[in-house]
Amino acid sequence: MAEIQIAREPYGSPLSRPLTDAQAEELRERYGGWEGAGAEPEPVVFEDPDGCFLVALLDDKPVGCAGICRCEGERTAELRRMYVAPEARRLGAARALMSELEDKARRLGYETLRLETGPEQPEAVRLYEESGFAVIPNFGPYTTQRRSICMEKILLQQRL
Repeated sequence: MAEIQIAREPYGSPLSRPLTDAQAEELRERYGGWEGAGAEPEPVVFEDPDGCFLVALLDDKPVGCAGICRCEGERTAELRRMYVAPEARRLGAARALMSELEDKARRLGYETLRLETGPEQPEAVRLYEESGFAVIPNFGPYTTQRRSICMEKILLQQRL
């Protein structure tokens, strides 16, 4: 099996931008040009102390990315911009990115991790369900979006 390496990388850098652009293009194709509700994030939201952005590398080539940022309060993070290039899918990059970001979210003190995906991404929904995420009511900018599927995973138990 291929060895996936995970590296921290600024959002919008020359290494990460081609991946996020490819993700945006794929989503436009899947959703027939619909741009969705998730506005382009500012790079600063993925920086310490509130966030992190990672790139997955296969043979030193960037093949995937994802990040976390603060979402609705100080104990909830949002997983954003999860993407793996088609040629690198099913090699473990998405799971490696999610595992690393969940660990980082815990270290940052987040108790809950949320995300938004959609019905035209059944493989993403399956991955998230297999990773312990459950469907929740749409939140934040996705509240009125009928084409959004929002999910959540509890990382830490509430403190009493």
